[in-house]
Amino acid sequence: MKLPVSTPDLVVGRLRSDIVSGRLAPGEPLRQDEIARSFGVSHVPVREAFLRLQAERLVEIRPRRGAIVAALSAAELEELTEMRAALECCALRIAIPKLTVGDLQKAAQALDRIDHQPERWAELNMAFHTLLYAAAERPRQLATILSLQRSLERYVYYVYYQLEMTNAFADSQREHRKLLQLVERRKTDEACALLNDHILEPWDIVVSKLRESGHA
Repeated sequence: MKLPVSTPDLVVGRLRSDIVSGRLAPGEPLRQDEIARSFGVSHVPVREAFLRLQAERLVEIRPRRGAIVAALSAAELEELTEMRAALECCALRIAIPKLTVGDLQKAAQALDRIDHQPERWAELNMAFHTLLYAAAERPRQLATILSLQRSLERYVYYVYYQLEMTNAFADSQREHRKLLQLVERRKTDEACALLNDHILEPWDIVVSKLRESGHA
């Protein structure tokens, strides 16, 4: 039986979606009265939503001044991608000997879905990588990886819509397919080296762009 979604969950989900997509811009004030009125709720679930989004570093709560959408941060992005590279390469190394033909077929299908639905890139990219790492049977490690990937979603929007890195999608898919080929051939060292570069190199460009535009 599916449990009903609580009011704070609804508020968190809507605000998270608006922040990640860029509909709410960095630095934009989040007015508690307006948000409560739009959902037809009291201030209590809205305050709870702000606290949860602050824990995800999507919202900044300033004493006596209210909440705003957190700024993009080059330092945060650099840390997130470094952590991703370390954990994901570890997970892939453990998973490769355990991956079945069925697992690899599902991963290939996930790449096909990305080709046909590029607007869902963030979600489907996460699904592709998860299919590769799940065989490692490291649930805590995988949960941390997924949390890091979710934290990167708003930077994905920045890459595609503000930096207009139009070749990023094609480059990513090309590397995905090469990675899958290496995994299929059980070329563990080569696959892990490619994955490390796949994660770090594109984001290094974004980190530099953020610093150039004043986002420390």
